[in-house]
Amino acid sequence: MNVYKASSLTLATVLAGCTTFANPHPENDVSAALEQHDYAKAAQIIEQTDPKHPQYAILQEQYAGVRLASQEYRLHVVQQAEELARKQQWDAAFTLLETNRDKVLDSSAIDELRNTLVPMEARQLNPLLAERRQAQAQALLSNKDLALHLADFHALAAKQERQALAKERELLIADLTTLGNYFADQEQWVQARNLLRYAHQLAPEAEPAPKLAQAQQVLNNEQRRARAKRNRALQAEAEQLMTRYRRNGQLQSLLSARAFLNQQKNNPALASHRKRLEQWCRRRFAEEINTGEALYAHGQYREAYRIWKQIAPLYPDNEELNKKLERSERVLNNLRDLEQP
Repeated sequence: MNVYKASSLTLATVLAGCTTFANPHPENDVSAALEQHDYAKAAQIIEQTDPKHPQYAILQEQYAGVRLASQEYRLHVVQQAEELARKQQWDAAFTLLETNRDKVLDSSAIDELRNTLVPMEARQLNPLLAERRQAQAQALLSNKDLALHLADFHALAAKQERQALAKERELLIADLTTLGNYFADQEQWVQARNLLRYAHQLAPEAEPAPKLAQAQQVLNNEQRRARAKRNRALQAEAEQLMTRYRRNGQLQSLLSARAFLNQQKNNPALASHRKRLEQWCRRRFAEEINTGEALYAHGQYREAYRIWKQIAPLYPDNEELNKKLERSERVLNNLRDLEQP
């Protein structure tokens, strides 16, 4: 980086001012500051140099170059910190910004980037902290009677352990609450609820964090909306299957609709569909039974058996139908025996 630097003053000029001014060689100090990329210090030296100083004019010529170099260096620092942040090398990024903040003439760009990186780092860090804090909470809750057991011991180690547990619990509750509130502010409600719930479980005697109720309410609403959306999709699919049967009248379409509704037999949103389809099944079953009986009465045993066999999946445990199938099967076997030479 090129910075305008004045040439060395003649010895006579320096000597002329060294007995009168507090800093006889400000140009040397400016050069040293520039070598350290401390442009703010270099500018300060120039600004504080007395106009009567023999080096004043030369330093003023350098001032514009110092300001330009400061801008270029600040841009370089900002770009390098951004690159480190993209690689999630947060410590290096923040250290770079903090180390060089006071070295440039205008630190607003550095401050702005730092303020941008802080929440970005938090989004990476807080999930890790939350995972660890939840594991710690689970461990404490699984050994919640340990403090009571330790109270029975007289040894100093037991008392110290109780104190350590109490302190650990206190710090953990504070961290869980802070993290829970953070995730609530980010509208990450599941994480917020879990963290704040653990905090309340560790301190059940205290009032729960207000955002715990908010998180639970939001999640309940989301679950209701998700359930309603899913139910609408299930109802639409049920209607489609039932409409297909009404249009083609095929038994397979009826069985497909029934199989789908049976998969959702505990869903009250499809209760009316199941009731309506059950009526269709009973009606179809009765009709096919009667058709088969008519065919059987006219000696069309094979056709009667075929119809009864087709509707068996509707009510496989129907005793009447199973008897008809057994009877017709015996008749068909006897007929085959008679047909054999």
